[in-house]
Amino acid sequence: MKRRKIFIPQRFTKNTFYVEKNPTIVNFPVKNIDLSDYLTEEVRQHHPSPVYDLVANIVHDGNPDGGTYRCHILHKGTGKWYELQDLHVKEIEPQMLTLTESYIQIFERQKSNVQYPAVVKKEK
Repeated sequence: MKRRKIFIPQRFTKNTFYVEKNPTIVNFPVKNIDLSDYLTEEVRQHHPSPVYDLVANIVHDGNPDGGTYRCHILHKGTGKWYELQDLHVKEIEPQMLTLTESYIQIFERQKSNVQYPAVVKKEK
């Protein structure tokens, strides 16, 4: 399994006449997202602990034909969240992440003590 997962909620839809934005606020966990229910049994044997944490959240504010983007980034050294918009950076509470119109979310797999089997390449 990849170390990072990128989720892109469908915020924009296009029909014959115009582009529309879905402003629905989606609740999502920031820590301990377990993806094991979505894996096949074979994959689960090799990756027994597919638990992820949010490390970045990109938000689109405004109309589909304009608007601005904000980015929320986790500082791993301190565990604090920061919001970046243009040249402005400010600390935010993690609870504020779930109140945004997320456009892209980046999750990172938690480190575990599980030893994965080495990959052996067959020679031709």
